[in-house]
Amino acid sequence: MFYKTYLLMKKEGLLFLRNTLLVLAALYFATFDIYQVGTTTTDPNFYPLAIHDLDHSRQVQEIVRRIRPPYFEVKGYIDDEKKISRLIAEGEISAVITFPKGFASDLALNKTATMQIIIDGTNSNASEIALGYLQDILAEYNIGLWTAKLKAAGADPALPVVELRSFFMGNTTLNEGWSFSLQELYTVITLFGLMLTATALVNEKQFGTIEQLMVSPLSSLEIILPKIITMMGVIGAVTFIAIFAVLRPLGIPLAGSLGELFLVTFLYVFTLTGYGLVISTLSKNLAETILISLLIILPILFLSGLYVPVESLSPWMQVLIGFSPLKYYLNLAQGIFLKGNSIMFMWQDIISLLILGIVSFTIGLWRFRKSFSQ
Repeated sequence: MFYKTYLLMKKEGLLFLRNTLLVLAALYFATFDIYQVGTTTTDPNFYPLAIHDLDHSRQVQEIVRRIRPPYFEVKGYIDDEKKISRLIAEGEISAVITFPKGFASDLALNKTATMQIIIDGTNSNASEIALGYLQDILAEYNIGLWTAKLKAAGADPALPVVELRSFFMGNTTLNEGWSFSLQELYTVITLFGLMLTATALVNEKQFGTIEQLMVSPLSSLEIILPKIITMMGVIGAVTFIAIFAVLRPLGIPLAGSLGELFLVTFLYVFTLTGYGLVISTLSKNLAETILISLLIILPILFLSGLYVPVESLSPWMQVLIGFSPLKYYLNLAQGIFLKGNSIMFMWQDIISLLILGIVSFTIGLWRFRKSFSQ
């Protein structure tokens, strides 16, 4: 049995290596795709804006000096109000800050000074983030004004304050590139784990080699097992390349054990092979395999807590999350990667993923035997 398994594994490996497009896709997703996501940020990056200054005061210039790169880029000053709509419509700028006449005098008289921020709402996500940064800048300027006025009035500068000191565990700097890179890695593993097994079996049908396997002295398990082991090796290689060629150079630490990370990854891939077996029995060709895989991959991704927090979902959706293997793999991989946890500490997720893997693989094997016997 071991020799037959070795020969079939060799066949599957050669088929994979001879598929140039699949090899290039694996290298792309393991390197450039994760790197591109990891270097992406939601912070404003030279967000273009203009200043419409009607007051021409020192206070306005103090605020403008706080709006600086790399988050913002002041493209210039506008002297005509009619230009605002045109510049935003043409995409030259994304925001305009208007300081009305009398802005500084209102501050000097302890009155509320008003200003206007006109922002491009077509790119709502970037505009909302940029507006939040501008509000923080103005809040900091207001605190400075109040502190200066209190000191000028002879108040005790040592006023009682509440100081909040936050400490973040795991990702201490809240580097969002770490989260984005790991999210993309988990997505790539899910995509390959589900698609490779399904397409490998469907190709046997499509190319007519399934008939040769039917007349060979091989059981269903002996046919499936080499494909699973080979695909696990491919995904293990993709994970290895991603960790040492992308994640490490980006500064993302591996706080836990590399061996335990690969162990839970192979367990997760084993679970996905059960889903892949079911897909292969439902599909007649490669096109059907891709369509059905997409219908299964999307719920696995979005009902796992990877992109949307579990707590924000409705109660009935939280019940469905229990059937997503990515939920348990996410807890395990994040715990090993960023927290340095041992799998013995996360034994509940290990057991849940193992049970889900055994059930899915059993159903997939039963479906394959049923179609194989026909």
